[in-house]
Amino acid sequence: MNPTCPWLDACGGCDLAHLTPEDRRASLSLKAAKALRVDPPEMVPSPLQSGHRARIDLGIVDGRVGYRRGRSHDLVEIGTCAIARPEVQDALERLRGADLTGFSRVEIRSDGARAVYSLTGGRRDAPLDGLKDVAIDGKINRGNPTLTLDVNGIQLRASARSFFQVNLEINALLAAHVTAAAAGHERVLDLYAGIGNLSLPVADAGTPVVAVELEGQAIRDLRAMAGTRPVEAIGADVGRFDTTRVAFDCLILDPPRAGAPGVLKRIALNRPRTVIYVSCNVQSAARDLRQLKGYRIDGVRCYEMFPDTHHFETVIVLKRS
Repeated sequence: MNPTCPWLDACGGCDLAHLTPEDRRASLSLKAAKALRVDPPEMVPSPLQSGHRARIDLGIVDGRVGYRRGRSHDLVEIGTCAIARPEVQDALERLRGADLTGFSRVEIRSDGARAVYSLTGGRRDAPLDGLKDVAIDGKINRGNPTLTLDVNGIQLRASARSFFQVNLEINALLAAHVTAAAAGHERVLDLYAGIGNLSLPVADAGTPVVAVELEGQAIRDLRAMAGTRPVEAIGADVGRFDTTRVAFDCLILDPPRAGAPGVLKRIALNRPRTVIYVSCNVQSAARDLRQLKGYRIDGVRCYEMFPDTHHFETVIVLKRS
């Protein structure tokens, strides 16, 4: 495959763009198999191979905007970014006309139709001509920088600093898989629940959920959208949360890249029937799962969340032996 992006070498973000999609998926499936000591799992391809990213994170230096070079603070100014969704690319073009003096970072975020800006640093009274939906340091500055995301017909709210998956289409497939794996249980404990990307679909499918996430914008977004669903949203540090205070027979956890060290060792005390581990770093997931005694891997499926890169999502379903 011949990469066509003129900024590929300087940026370095799409580090596997030189491979065909088939070769890349096969290579990453083998990586997951080796880490988890299983047969090579299915790698679900992204429905969009370009124009798929609903979020791009850009640095700002002296008013100039670009990606940060890998393992560096150097700024790589770019034109059109082929991996960004069309509405994100349009928002990037509008950004170039604004005075960004004093700002250090901007994230352009999209719900698939509308793009908004989340700026860091700078003055709250900055003119920002041409920009209408803006948050500065997580607070609304103008317009409506809060997004409404659709996950298989379920509406999620994403405030300026709330995390959501960058690939909306592949995320919908992942959420449907997790919802199916959680079906038939009496109660689910969802750790690192975020804005409810997994909690709300599981609850809508008929299973009560206890969702745990740090106090902040994400858990407030979840509470706002929970409505009358059987969801109890708890604001707490997952690393310190006492799981023995909750009765559950299925665990979902979707930790950050560093994983969830020590958490699964405590979970074993509850002896849930099923554990569903969603990971963006299969190496940290494999490390964590070694702490979970008395369980066997029942299924592994990988998702091409980030085409052209070495990053992917993995869903590991474990059953109590």
